[in-house]
Amino acid sequence: RYGSEARGILNDLLDKYVEFGAAQFVIPEALEVPPINRHGNVIQIARHFGGEDKLVDAVQQLQTLLYAA
Repeated sequence: RYGSEARGILNDLLDKYVEFGAAQFVIPEALEVPPINRHGNVIQIARHFGGEDKLVDAVQQLQTLLYAA
């Protein structure tokens, strides 16, 4: 559904979630810290998802999948 760079960002968010909890899904703050910021600044990261709204949707979908179980 997403390109490799966007999937990498979601994987990094997921790794941070495992380590630090749900606070890691606060956008844009979560995108400004390592290792996620290695993908670029917030605007560049959003572009990998097709824009800010789609980035937020992707993160919300990830949260939904995590909490569905």
